[in-house]
Amino acid sequence: MRPPISNLRTQLQFLLTLLALLTNIIQAAQDFYKLLGVKRSATQKEIKKAYRAKSLQYHPDKNKEEGAAEMFAEIAYAYEVLTDEDKKEIYDRHGEEGLKQHEQGQGQGGGHGGFEDIFSHFGFGGFGGGGRRQREQSTPNVDVPLRVTMKQLYLGDTIEVDYIRQTLCVNWQECMKNNQECQGAGIKVRMQQIAPGFVQQVQQRDERCVAAGKMWRSNCRECPNGQTQEEKIQLTIDINKGMYPGEPITFEGVADEKPGMTAGDLNFVIVQEQDDHYHRDGDHLYVTVSFCVDNDR
Repeated sequence: MRPPISNLRTQLQFLLTLLALLTNIIQAAQDFYKLLGVKRSATQKEIKKAYRAKSLQYHPDKNKEEGAAEMFAEIAYAYEVLTDEDKKEIYDRHGEEGLKQHEQGQGQGGGHGGFEDIFSHFGFGGFGGGGRRQREQSTPNVDVPLRVTMKQLYLGDTIEVDYIRQTLCVNWQECMKNNQECQGAGIKVRMQQIAPGFVQQVQQRDERCVAAGKMWRSNCRECPNGQTQEEKIQLTIDINKGMYPGEPITFEGVADEKPGMTAGDLNFVIVQEQDDHYHRDGDHLYVTVSFCVDNDR
């Protein structure tokens, strides 16, 4: 007995939808490359150059358009994946869903389960949510005093400054080797026998550890000057009318870079210079005027 035509149509529609879903997952490996505007065959140097251009284009402090902050975050995540040898390999093979599944298996959070969960999610609103995994470590934030006059705070102003920071060597990925004792940037864990049959785990600082399972190779030819190099960047600081002393103007991710860590924030902290004529109390501006009165008139 043949199954009803309606059932066959439903099954066919199910298979076509599933095929489209799988195709989207496989093709997802191209999205991060398109996001940065590079080819799949791009070198690490080309990826880094494209990332810098895109991140400056969509940086929230420069680009006030709607969606710029979200695009900036996506670009940063794409760069993180494509410059990590292991993540890039997983991403190229299985797309973003495969990468999330891998991160979830590593205990790093992530979104839905990937290929194994396709059927469990199918028909229930699509794949589940889940954001990007939280970054574990970042380099220290940098606070720089910005001396301005009361007039600049009252009228607003724009200041161009040059800032020198440390950026990663272009080929830093080539200078890493596998080391399972490395648990993160600057963290090494080893097993130590304290008695026959008794072993304890000892954690210690080791600056050669640059990420989980990764250690820096000393005297690496790809980075003869070390892990980082100086870079001078030009920043535009917008002082809005009515800003207060002590208020920070923040550039996210512009502090020093370091392997295995995200760059911290650069904060320009407003310092108001003393004014000889005016003084400020909250939103009020006061001036003291001395004058003489002629009593003979």
